[in-house]
Amino acid sequence: MPQIKNQWNSFHIKQCKKAFGQAVLSDEHSLFLFQEDFGKLIHSNPVAVFEPKTIVEAQALIRYAHEHQLPITVRGNGLSQSGQALAVPGGLILSMKHFNKASEADADSIWVEANTTWSSLLEHSLKQSMVPYVLPHNCNLSVGGVLSAGGIGAASFKYGSVVAHVKALDVMQANGEILQTENKSPLTQACLGGQGRFGLITKACIALRPCLKNVRTFFLLYLDKQQWLDDLLLCQTNADYVESFCTPAIQGAKLSEKGRLPFAQWFYALHVSVEYDSELPDFTHWGLKPWQLLHIQDESIQSYLHRHDSRFNAMKMTGQWELQHPWYECFISAAQLENLEELLATLPLHYATVVHIARVAPLGPSGFFQLPKDKEIFALMILNPGLPTALIPSCLETIKRLDALLLPQGGKRYLSGYLGDTPDKTFWQNHFEERYDAWMQLKEQYDPQHIFCSVLHPE
Repeated sequence: MPQIKNQWNSFHIKQCKKAFGQAVLSDEHSLFLFQEDFGKLIHSNPVAVFEPKTIVEAQALIRYAHEHQLPITVRGNGLSQSGQALAVPGGLILSMKHFNKASEADADSIWVEANTTWSSLLEHSLKQSMVPYVLPHNCNLSVGGVLSAGGIGAASFKYGSVVAHVKALDVMQANGEILQTENKSPLTQACLGGQGRFGLITKACIALRPCLKNVRTFFLLYLDKQQWLDDLLLCQTNADYVESFCTPAIQGAKLSEKGRLPFAQWFYALHVSVEYDSELPDFTHWGLKPWQLLHIQDESIQSYLHRHDSRFNAMKMTGQWELQHPWYECFISAAQLENLEELLATLPLHYATVVHIARVAPLGPSGFFQLPKDKEIFALMILNPGLPTALIPSCLETIKRLDALLLPQGGKRYLSGYLGDTPDKTFWQNHFEERYDAWMQLKEQYDPQHIFCSVLHPE
């Protein structure tokens, strides 16, 4: 298998600066900003950063890299956690920061550049009373970044992943050529969930659906896990969006082999949301049996779709954004929720401040976004707002323990989360199973020089 033997050196950087000027950054201050991603658990020093302003500039850079067999890492907003946006030793980062324009929505879709945020996409689509079938919880993520990972959200119980609703892509290949590919083409399917290994997504056509003007959300709380799970499945017939999670109420500290440790009573919650224009929705006829109805909230659909912005803003205001984020995200079968209470009891409470449990419909085609082979699939996610260094070792140990429990039973890690040490060949073989050979063969087909690589995929 071809391997990249060359690295970007002062000669290559000088040549590119002659061609592209200030778009090539190699000063220490600029490079420092690209040494880590959102996880802040992995660090890597790029030789340079290239910020093209036009497709022509990006093409020229990629052709140069292809000619000299030089490694490139594509980076959007850098919100990965396992090095997907970090350069390999001797590598260059291609920043997509300037590719952030969205077109006006048409009857059932919208074309956007790769680094357009979902928030910007919504500004255009909501003018036509249209929204994507699935939006990520963080609308400040880039479209290209989410498509390279897979993408799930509050409508995934009904519509599956974000990548299941991509109609077409513009992809710049490793030789610099641009192809517009339809959904079912091998190149599109390689790039969706492809971690930036197969080509540079420059534009994407996202399918849209009609939406109503407002959203009403019912905040439901449960003491009984089974009733919560039963209602989670029941409410989805009538709901447009569902968020479900487990939350601990700390009850003090009890003795253990490691001394006194905090313990909690776990509660289970559903946020069930319904779109409407004027007639207020009611859920009393759905057959749900919550312990308590805590709150009913009405807001515009734009307000609802940005509901998590306040959380991310608070993380930035309090300094949590700059802390480390060992997020754990794993797709599991419904059967693996049978022992959920026991699993929750083992989680360190400083790590598992909330545990999200989201149902994901297994709809396709979804590229290389991998889900368990089961009709009922859930995402188990621990998305801590940020932790100081002293608490990280216990969190990483918890991640290893969860992997050892869930992956042998068919669980699939969501590749946007923290995957621990750089996954080896065995991990990828188990992750992709019968698709592993296609994963490898498509790399050879579309990037035989192995130009596109990253810390997660050093090739």
